Amino acid sequence: MIVKGRFEALSMAIYGEIVSESPPVQIYEPKPFGPLEPVPLPRNIDPSSSSHPVQLAEQLLSLIPDSPPLSLVVLLMFCLKPSDDDWDHPDFPYLYADMGGDDESFDLEGIVQAISRPIRDDTSEEVLSAFVNRIVDLIGPKVSGCMLKCVDTECDL
Repeated sequence: MIVKGRFEALSMAIYGEIVSESPPVQIYEPKPFGPLEPVPLPRNIDPSSSSHPVQLAEQLLSLIPDSPPLSLVVLLMFCLKPSDDDWDHPDFPYLYADMGGDDESFDLEGIVQAISRPIRDDTSEEVLSAFVNRIVDLIGPKVSGCMLKCVDTECDL
């Protein structure tokens, strides 16, 4: 355990049995480490020297039975945080965004919910465009530099 800082008083409780008595340390003198020289990775596992840099990751995933594709793993690790319910879902990690949901639940909260999951790699451009157009229709037309839906044709903002 390392405790660092400027303390006027510090109380600690240590529980357990003493294994052996050790002589008290008189004066502690920190010793610097020597220069650290990085050891390069062997060429066969160095992704930067590969013509196919994701090959190692794909090979590691292939060792897992029914492994998800690398693109899905990257999305779930670095881009999206699955909800707690998603982890318990029997189809996890194969849960994808519902881009064509019903109009009743299509509000801002529904949009956020819809895109909180990865989008399928094979989703067509038409489906994505339709989804964006639904969002634009929900928000409303741009009026005098304002993105709010206004009751009249004039906007007070």
